[in-house]
Amino acid sequence: MIFMESVKRSDRGAFSMNRNSTQPVTFADRYQSVLVPVIFEPWANELLRRAPPRPGEHVLDLACGTGVVTREIARSGVAVGSLTGADHSAGMLDVARQLAAQMSLDALWVEADAGALPFEADRFDLAFCQQALQFFPDRPAALDELGRVLKAGGRVAFCVQRALSENPMLRAQAEALEKNAGPDAGEAVRAICGLSDPDEIRGLFEDAGFRDIEIESVTLTLHHPDARAFASGAMGGMHTGDKLSGLENDRTNRAVEDFLKGLGKCFDGTGIRFPHVSNVIVARS
Repeated sequence: MIFMESVKRSDRGAFSMNRNSTQPVTFADRYQSVLVPVIFEPWANELLRRAPPRPGEHVLDLACGTGVVTREIARSGVAVGSLTGADHSAGMLDVARQLAAQMSLDALWVEADAGALPFEADRFDLAFCQQALQFFPDRPAALDELGRVLKAGGRVAFCVQRALSENPMLRAQAEALEKNAGPDAGEAVRAICGLSDPDEIRGLFEDAGFRDIEIESVTLTLHHPDARAFASGAMGGMHTGDKLSGLENDRTNRAVEDFLKGLGKCFDGTGIRFPHVSNVIVARS
């Protein structure tokens, strides 16, 4: 098991988004502004550390969301051959394109189903996928498709959330939402931890023909200086959907307070600091 400390950097991602203040804030905006800097950017860098891109490689950011892995590759300075982000959400891709344009990043953004990728065979040398495999409707089909579009010997790096019992932030979120927004909202959070068994994960990759499979439990310590801002944004911008928009203000406030109470020692009265535990998978096609 690996433990790493991650520091939130407010000069990244959506904190620099130059959006018109009169433009409605979308779900993808909230996801980018709150969850990406705190959670998905640290995990992106962990995956890049384990499978560093090489010059000339063609890279796929699968289920890319707002494109954080692709942007971190660009920031690394490695002259890869091409960068492609694929996601099923047009809204997420809109934000990815805006942020890429701001940093003059040349990347292809494609709306696509992971189980039916619109790419020719043997196109990519390297693929990343963070916190998405558990949500694919047909996991075997998605991994078969990934194997098809990878060159022989191509590398992959995934991270997939471990059990709710190991992730106190998600546990507190699930309990607060279940209490204040109903059981479906709580189950949506639990689904984030719906593929936590490393043996099940290994079987999926083996059945899809991957080899040299390594799976390791990794803990990143993540934090945000304003726990209430994070709570509101996280429950309103989580990648399973906005769970607060239909609630009255007093119920929303109660949900936030219940979330903070459920964090226990992870909440110091102002900020939040919590372990975020995932299985990290690296393999070759």
